[in-house]
Amino acid sequence: MATGPVVGMALGAVDSVVNHVPIWLGEVGTARAERGAWSQAAEFASLILDAGWAWAGTAVLVGWLVSRHTRPATGVLRGAVAGALALLFATTAYYGMDVIFDGGAWWYRATRYWLIGSVVLGPALGIVGASIRRPGPVGTLAALLVPAGAALQMVVLPPPPDSLMAQPVRLTVWLSAAAATVLIMRARSRRGVLAASVRPS
Repeated sequence: MATGPVVGMALGAVDSVVNHVPIWLGEVGTARAERGAWSQAAEFASLILDAGWAWAGTAVLVGWLVSRHTRPATGVLRGAVAGALALLFATTAYYGMDVIFDGGAWWYRATRYWLIGSVVLGPALGIVGASIRRPGPVGTLAALLVPAGAALQMVVLPPPPDSLMAQPVRLTVWLSAAAATVLIMRARSRRGVLAASVRPS
């Protein structure tokens, strides 16, 4: 069960670090499109790591990881707990790193908002991750949730247009989501064929 906290802390800490790269390089007052290469690379990573689909995908990932070699009911329970812990620790690490870098208070409205969101949404997303191991349509739909969510967010909440990295991020996410969808469908169909071949006639 340490998987959730470890993965969550890594996400939150890295997200905070990449957000601070322009500050450390003294380019905060510079227009986003005019910043240097390191800031642009950090901007690319930031636009992905700050996205809701990436945080949701983290909870789904840990739900999938902790449900290995368990009974279905146990896997669902472990997935729910791990999903919540991943987002709780990600939020804690993100705002904790912000306090280290910027000073100020850790406990304020945004922190409370995302901690509550972690408790509310984390278990459901962890259960989705655990459900990926189920055969049939349920497992397939669970596996497709993150790629579909990532692609949808690029349409509904695209990266800010004043960033040079907006278009590269959109293309990267769309291509990755399409590739993931193809791989998932191939793997699921192959598993279905294999299961059918070993059934007694």
